[in-house]
Amino acid sequence: MKAKSKEKAETQDISELLTSPQLDLFIATGRAASPKDELATMEHPVYAIEDGDQRILSYEHNGQTLEVTPSVKGRATIHDKDIVLCCVSKLVDAINHGQAVSRTVSITAHDLLKFTNRSTSGRGYYLLEQALDRLAGTRIKTSIATGKPARRRTKAFGLIDAYEAVTRGPENRLEELRITLSEFTFDATLALEVLSIDPDYFKLRKGTEKRLYELARKHCGDQGRWKIGLDLLQKKVGSRQPLFKFRAAVRAISEANTLPSYHIVFLHTDDSVVFYGRNEAGLSAMQVDAIAKTPATRSRRKAIREPDNAS
Repeated sequence: MKAKSKEKAETQDISELLTSPQLDLFIATGRAASPKDELATMEHPVYAIEDGDQRILSYEHNGQTLEVTPSVKGRATIHDKDIVLCCVSKLVDAINHGQAVSRTVSITAHDLLKFTNRSTSGRGYYLLEQALDRLAGTRIKTSIATGKPARRRTKAFGLIDAYEAVTRGPENRLEELRITLSEFTFDATLALEVLSIDPDYFKLRKGTEKRLYELARKHCGDQGRWKIGLDLLQKKVGSRQPLFKFRAAVRAISEANTLPSYHIVFLHTDDSVVFYGRNEAGLSAMQVDAIAKTPATRSRRKAIREPDNAS
């Protein structure tokens, strides 16, 4: 009886937090926050995987539509997304600690750069502001639903609504940022439609690597195995390369074997890709999988047993 009362009280506390008036400004603290990613943008290619992408992206999958229009400064990239993920991670951490939150997040530029494993040099601050411009300028029109209850409607918005940069000193050094997230992102954050990600995600420097990790994290998760055809994988990644070049890129990433938490195995037999977790479940999946008989997969099985050599 006491357990039920406690559970009811906790549910009421969370309900009150999510339905109470929001703050005008949420000030992110220096408290360590577990990195999170948004489920909706993990599944769909909202962000460009290459710099300078000026094309309008039209995407449809299982009845969900997505149109992304870049600004004159280009479409926001998967690396620009790190800024949004930092804000989302800080908000989720605050929600988990029972704090009220806001769509507008105040954070020091230095903390944001450190969280996303970026350089804190002068150029690092310059590139940060360029990324914010692309996020604010890129427009998205989608029927993808977020929030609870899920609201499915076609809606257009920026990847962030706005940002304000506060500078200090004669060199106008970027000091504080106030970033207003889109309602799309904020609703998903309040509904905790997020997944924890490996901090080493922010060390990945290739856009394709980041997208492969996101898809593996969402579909393979902590399970052992996830298989997908190469053509569908290319669609989900958002690559505009010819298929043979994308195939070569995936094979190169597979051979490098440096993706956090997951191994990638390319299957020549049916032009598909298998993701295996770097854990016991992944090893078990390899042991019962036909691909485990190939030399390439045997080397990955050995790497799972020796995690220090497979970072």
